[in-house]
Amino acid sequence: MASFGSLAYYSGNHGENQMFRSIGIGLGSIIALSACDSAASDAQPAPGSVQTDVDISSVAPDLTGQTYSVSEELFGYFLPYDDVSIGTIRLDHIALAMDWEFQSYMDGDAEARPPINLHFDETSSPTGVNELGGTYYEVTHRVQPDIFSVTEEELYFAASHELLGEIRFAGQWQMDQVRQMMNGDPGASSALTGDLKIGDVIFEGVTFQGWLGD
Repeated sequence: MASFGSLAYYSGNHGENQMFRSIGIGLGSIIALSACDSAASDAQPAPGSVQTDVDISSVAPDLTGQTYSVSEELFGYFLPYDDVSIGTIRLDHIALAMDWEFQSYMDGDAEARPPINLHFDETSSPTGVNELGGTYYEVTHRVQPDIFSVTEEELYFAASHELLGEIRFAGQWQMDQVRQMMNGDPGASSALTGDLKIGDVIFEGVTFQGWLGD
């Protein structure tokens, strides 16, 4: 099983089947973060995006600091079933580190990497093929929240991105599904659900499949 140090730096293997997309893991597959040509303020939600009139202030309100309080593992990739897109920028997954990596980060280890990571693809960019034969987008955006709360009930975080603007998430774990995921059960189809704010757009009730990776 790869550690989050590997999870956070890789090229994605993005198949068309959203339920079982594979992600190529390895430092040799690093894709440099690139800027989009279009400004986030001009971007419009892509067709099929989940858009609602949810009050923006309701998403992770008054969230501050960093909290990690769990008694069982909550690591892995969480892939949205819904089309979570702003223009041509699409959320591919949220990744969480293992317990020991969270603890190392929370303890102030200078070599520890941020334990929560959002990976966005620029779907208008050229594609390539990684060492596992998977297709990836050459332009990607990786966002690391600096404010978060991780418990066995919820996942909250807040971040900012130069193109996408403010990003906030308020979600609830489905622990029976998380446990299935940890046991390698591919039927763990709704490990996480929540509301996601990207810029001025709210995506309400997004369902995420849990996946441990290859």
